[in-house]
Amino acid sequence: MSPGFGPEKFMRHMHGPGARFFERGGIKFAILELLKDKPRHGYDIIRDMEERSGGFYSPSPGAVYPTLQALEDQDLVSSTTEEGKKVYSVTEAGLAYLEVHKEQAKSHRDRWAAQWGPGPHGEGWSAMSEMKETFADVMRAVRRSAGDPSKVKEIRDVLRDAAKQVGEIARR
Repeated sequence: MSPGFGPEKFMRHMHGPGARFFERGGIKFAILELLKDKPRHGYDIIRDMEERSGGFYSPSPGAVYPTLQALEDQDLVSSTTEEGKKVYSVTEAGLAYLEVHKEQAKSHRDRWAAQWGPGPHGEGWSAMSEMKETFADVMRAVRRSAGDPSKVKEIRDVLRDAAKQVGEIARR
């Protein structure tokens, strides 16, 4: 595989800068909503968001943990340590915050639903899940071809053409 064409670079396009899945401040509402269901570790929050997006959005620890700390500083969540890990729970103040800002929270939920659909059985989720499987197939083919530079170049050219076509579809 050629340098710079690994799954990390590919996935950065969906996770990294510019991949805005929440409007400004939206992640705090998502976290509070998740904690409203049950207490969670930070990693559980990341995993739940990833699962709800069919694996295509996984917030970075650098987004989740500072948000949790800010929410804790504002007394909207509290934490306890269990088996050496912090477990976060929404506080009464956090529930009240969600109630006062219910329209804003709903706006973020609606945006998430529009992006990903209503969960594992939604159309958007299914499509994203199928694409994730396709990307995994492509990466396996690239790995199998790693010893043959001409095959890797041919695969790269096909993917560049496909990416261009996908971009054109998205711009319509």
